Amino acid sequence: MAGVRVRLVSLLREAVGGQQELELELGGDGATLGEVLEKLFARHPRLRSLVEELERRGMQVVYLVNGRSASRDTRVGPGDEVVLLPPASGG
Repeated sequence: MAGVRVRLVSLLREAVGGQQELELELGGDGATLGEVLEKLFARHPRLRSLVEELERRGMQVVYLVNGRSASRDTRVGPGDEVVLLPPASGG
């Protein structure tokens, strides 16, 4: 099985013990970004709680797949890179 690399930025990284990069295994056909996130959140419940809290406050986490903006139904394949960016602050 091949995996997908997941990079976490800023406060999202802190929710997984400071790890900047994680590897998740995918099936041969890949998965949707939503499925990758569910696997990630199952492994790191603090990250799920943080993302849910941000969304409750109207702040959206930005998801990138191979450097492009992605939605939860975007296909992710073995060897791809997923990046989670916290909401931008400032003005």
